Amino acid sequence: MVQQFNPKRVLRQISNPLLKEFFERQGHPLDVDWDRLGNTQVDDIFDAWQRLPDAQRKAVEIAFHDVHEMADEDGTRVIIEEGQYHGEDLAPLLEPMESRYDKALWTFMNRPAVWDAAVRFAKADSLSGGRSWIKRGNVPAENGPMFDADTLLAFQEAVSAFYRDRQGRGHHCKVEYFPRGRDHHYFFVYLSDYADTYINFDDAGHFQRTPERRAFEIVFAYDSASSTLEMYAKGGKKVIEPLQQMFSMIILGTPLEPEEPGVQAYQLNGLMERDFAFPTDPEDGIEDVVLRSLRLSILGRRRGRITLEPDPNDGRDRIYDMLEDDLNRRRLPKSILHVTKATLNFKLNGNGHGRSLTFNITYPNGCDLKSKRDDQRLLGEKYLKRWGIDVA
Repeated sequence: MVQQFNPKRVLRQISNPLLKEFFERQGHPLDVDWDRLGNTQVDDIFDAWQRLPDAQRKAVEIAFHDVHEMADEDGTRVIIEEGQYHGEDLAPLLEPMESRYDKALWTFMNRPAVWDAAVRFAKADSLSGGRSWIKRGNVPAENGPMFDADTLLAFQEAVSAFYRDRQGRGHHCKVEYFPRGRDHHYFFVYLSDYADTYINFDDAGHFQRTPERRAFEIVFAYDSASSTLEMYAKGGKKVIEPLQQMFSMIILGTPLEPEEPGVQAYQLNGLMERDFAFPTDPEDGIEDVVLRSLRLSILGRRRGRITLEPDPNDGRDRIYDMLEDDLNRRRLPKSILHVTKATLNFKLNGNGHGRSLTFNITYPNGCDLKSKRDDQRLLGEKYLKRWGIDVA
């Protein structure tokens, strides 16, 4: 479970020498006796932080928010991957540190380019399992994606014009490009949202109504190796398809061919068959592949879903027993069932890919492999293609 941001908890998780260095490098050293304090004695540090001028106090809070978000296994993984892209193996530097909070804060202070990209990629990874993360294939680019300043400006203006015309927002727009590894290209788009009024406190502690125009975000992730485009945007098909067209025309320099009706990125119905095969290559170190759960819908019924999720200790065939025996085959034959979500588990031998990989595929075009470390993501994508699940 993701823990809520608690500033004192964040302070307790960071070693005092690193905290001291952080505040000094931010330009406002704290008036505390660092040598007297134990690593979890944070009250004096917190009180001194809160006594800083308002702008400085808020800047520190924002930094600690990001550190908190990155202080987990996925955050550390993304930092190390991004360090490798920048030509540096950060693992030997980060490994001796006491906590993941130390690793995150050290990166924030010492590797700003790595940190900036890693925070964005971690956010994109967290979005990839949601219903607004969409994938489509057959998005080729002859010369690869373009990301020069003029191209980004043209894309920025096009997206802004689209939202102004359709939704009356997006008057301000900023596009940022970040490469991820060799073949992945991320474009983060920030647009101004509708104006709203928020109740805040002024410097004297009095209520005030503050008009604000906050930003909302769109993410494009283009894989030049597989010619696939994934994107995060709310609004459904009427928003997704025009944005895909704009991306293809401006960033890839080619018109986007319409998807054939009925073609989806992931086809899951074959997983209902007991003899569905999961062939693997010995060198990948996959000892077993198990279907952990299936979510089913009934054709012709607009609402209601059935989830089959057996105890993992009951064996790999238990889910098929549930499908064939626990469901009434006369009333619910497989011919009227449609798989809308599946969970797969790879049991690994630890030879380079860890011990286990579990991920979800959601019909028609959702998958949370993007949130896994890079080698595991590539492993999962390889076999989804081979087994005919990923048909993009």
